[in-house]
Amino acid sequence: MKKKFLALAMALICTVSLAACGDSADQDKDKNDGNTVENNAGGDAENAGNQGGEDGNTGDNEGGEEVKSALPDSLENADLVIVWHTTEESWNNTLQENPNAFDLVWSTKAAFEEKYGGTVEVIGVGWAEQMGTVISKVNAGEVCDLVQAHDQNFPTYGAKNIVQDISQYIDLNDGFWYDSVTKAFTFNGKSYAAGADASPVVISYNKTLFQQYGQKTPREYFEEGNWTWDTFREVAMAMTGDTDGDGNNDIYGFDWWDSFYVQMLAANGVATINYGAPDGVVSNYTTPQAIETFTFLQDGYFTDKFIHVPNDDKFISDFKSGKLAMTCEYGFAAITAYECDYEIDWAPLPTGPSGQKYDCGGALTGFSIPVTSANPEGAAVFARMAYEMQHELNTSNNVAKYGQEDVDLMNTLASHIYFAPIGIEKFWDANWTLRSGMIEGTPVSTFATTADEQIREGATITLGQ
Repeated sequence: MKKKFLALAMALICTVSLAACGDSADQDKDKNDGNTVENNAGGDAENAGNQGGEDGNTGDNEGGEEVKSALPDSLENADLVIVWHTTEESWNNTLQENPNAFDLVWSTKAAFEEKYGGTVEVIGVGWAEQMGTVISKVNAGEVCDLVQAHDQNFPTYGAKNIVQDISQYIDLNDGFWYDSVTKAFTFNGKSYAAGADASPVVISYNKTLFQQYGQKTPREYFEEGNWTWDTFREVAMAMTGDTDGDGNNDIYGFDWWDSFYVQMLAANGVATINYGAPDGVVSNYTTPQAIETFTFLQDGYFTDKFIHVPNDDKFISDFKSGKLAMTCEYGFAAITAYECDYEIDWAPLPTGPSGQKYDCGGALTGFSIPVTSANPEGAAVFARMAYEMQHELNTSNNVAKYGQEDVDLMNTLASHIYFAPIGIEKFWDANWTLRSGMIEGTPVSTFATTADEQIREGATITLGQ
């Protein structure tokens, strides 16, 4: 089973700025974050997440206007303990290679200690060890003030009372924090994480190829207000064909990881999993929006065949060689990630029949405050400082690189992300059920129902619901 998906998009945003400012600070994570754009040609969530930092997000201010700092001048207690996925050794190695590199926690640690005094102890562990480390410390009653919230440690952190309602310490409505992050990490009506960065998934396309084929580009469709699933299909069909005459298509309109259904669900106004359902955690796979999505994609894979059946990362070489018109990426990554002789451009995901303009998928993380925090107020200030520093770096870099208009559009998309954590058993079984059903022509209602049952079973195993 291929787990090339939002499975890790998440180590992502919390070191995102490395994409804009330097190399990855986390070389020894067993799940590569792909913190540098140049190293992420292909951008699945395992490799891509950190490119979200390139978006230069400034909170939910869609126009990118400046948000004034809310940092206090002093703190009564400035001592903190933080569990983080980048070890000190790895961070020091990164700094040797690039003294200007930025890491959301390690860089903020230095600035925080300088401004407020105190000592910030960072417990750097591998990506896969984060959740186990945090749960062990909390269960032992050990002090832990700030941790990363990502796709795989939720809903467990919230459901098992590992972290506490963060709205006690952070004003989530002050215009700085992303609603999409807050919503993603809300469980049983409580908000367990806050974040102010996100990485939208966008369509990346070979602009040169579109010009050669005489086709209107996705960006042109978007700018005229007509970038929909219908026009996506139309242009993808026009750029799919059999060039060697063997009866099989060898160029395609679109290809990406087998998680594309997640992004199209989002573009149609729904996330994968519903954590607020009256009868417990369920999937959204049997909703009308999902049936529309699976039907459209099955037609693309199985009937019209303008979407290439996913084959690991083959789409990367196909895109570079001019055999693929469109793919996906996180943020601005494709512009710099693909080294080829073509001009690369981007546009938002096409809007689904039940979606709204700007609806999209993406990757996001945040900070959570464990129940054993000895300094939750200081932890909240640290989180705010970290994102303010990130914003300052990203905005200046990205406006210079891509222009204010594109940065503003990317920011707007970042505030419209549909995202659901996947930290429950059976998620990957359901993922495989959906993937197989779409490419094999299984009746949509059949595989959608099976996948929903797998999610319900997994939630019962994980949460005891």
